[in-house]
Amino acid sequence: KPFWHPFKLAIATAPVLAASGEVFVTQPVVQIQDATGRTVFTDDTTQVTFAIDSGKGTLGGTTTARASKGVARFTDLTLTGSSTEKYVLKASAAIHNANAAEIETEALRLSDLPVLSVSTPMVAEGDTGEATQLVFKVTLSAASKSEVRVNYADTEAGTAARGTDYTVIEGDTLTFEAVETEQNITAQIK
Repeated sequence: KPFWHPFKLAIATAPVLAASGEVFVTQPVVQIQDATGRTVFTDDTTQVTFAIDSGKGTLGGTTTARASKGVARFTDLTLTGSSTEKYVLKASAAIHNANAAEIETEALRLSDLPVLSVSTPMVAEGDTGEATQLVFKVTLSAASKSEVRVNYADTEAGTAARGTDYTVIEGDTLTFEAVETEQNITAQIK
């Protein structure tokens, strides 16, 4: 069926840039489509490559991804450059009969804000009746020029039972002063 041959690329998930040199907040996902716009689910071979099409900077990470079921997923792209510059990224691939296919992103900007990350610590629950501390490390990728406030709360997601397995973490706010990059949230595990 000629309509099921790879014909073009489509950006299924647009990238969202982070601060310069940081892993993108949202990594791009590219679909390999036929001439009618349907994803070619049988395509496990097309290699899609991202590059900077406009803007002065350096694209890092793994810039080429192999399609799986017609979809190429990127996991660790970074862009090093200026937050005042506009960037356009281009995805390209050699597809059916070695024809070239390309697609560009909308104009993107690097964030000049630091990126927040939270560790995922683990401790063994002993059911001994004695509390163990579980410390979540909250980190900013860089010191901010001004105070940063982060609201947090216990969402009771997962398998631990609130109140039985751990002490409830009341909603609160972490405040990072201009020079701080690390704070902790501590939970008591029962």
